[in-house]
Amino acid sequence: MLALAAPERIVALTPHSVEMLYAIGAGERIVATVSYADYPEAAKAIPRVGRHDHLDLEQIMLLKPDLIVLGVNDTAAQLYQQLQLLGVPIVDSGVDAIDEVPDRLETLGELTGNASQAKQVAAEFRHQLKALRSRYRHQSPVPVFLQVFPEPLITTANGWLSQIISDCGGDNVFDGAENGMTSEYPQISVEQVLVRQPQLIIRPHHGGMDLDAMDWSRWPEIPAVAGNHILDMDGDTLNRTGPRVLIGMAQVCQAIDDVRGQP
Repeated sequence: MLALAAPERIVALTPHSVEMLYAIGAGERIVATVSYADYPEAAKAIPRVGRHDHLDLEQIMLLKPDLIVLGVNDTAAQLYQQLQLLGVPIVDSGVDAIDEVPDRLETLGELTGNASQAKQVAAEFRHQLKALRSRYRHQSPVPVFLQVFPEPLITTANGWLSQIISDCGGDNVFDGAENGMTSEYPQISVEQVLVRQPQLIIRPHHGGMDLDAMDWSRWPEIPAVAGNHILDMDGDTLNRTGPRVLIGMAQVCQAIDDVRGQP
């Protein structure tokens, strides 16, 4: 059951939740967050109470929050169950599709009393998303491999990351529907990448990730490697489903379009 009064002490337990709350003008009410919640700049000063797989529940209770905001799918199941026992209203800010981001912004706006600003941010998000799709979605498809993690080698097969590739006019070479993959983030082998011959490799990086753990130059028979079509980008603008995800999407769309234009 959600709180009736606008919350004044919010605990935001996923980085994208923090970004959403700041975007709608409620960031100053966040009293605690988790590691890696570092945007905008003001968020770096928020006290930390853990990470996705560990939370200091006692410290959270001492802060007397009147609302907890998190992505349920980004939180360990056991921790989520423990949070439910605290008796504090919980709102899920996570999404399964990029179209749900503005919906979550509007929901948070209503809950925090910032509905007007939230509606403006959501409307601008929908406008930019529509513009990106109109420009790129129906172009000739380019085979794309998105490296979620280098070691072990993990990609995306379903969900909103795969949707971004499709919306940008790309063809995810590990699309779950086409490859019989049910996991959203399957572990794969280099041999599987070789067979699929992607023309573009996307490598989002974040949290001190060592991209060189997978040296793609060892496989020049991959078209993306042969053409030096490897996009290294700030993973926070692509992996976090806050308003900034459109910045990452625009980079992906442009990279796919650049490869499409190659002879």
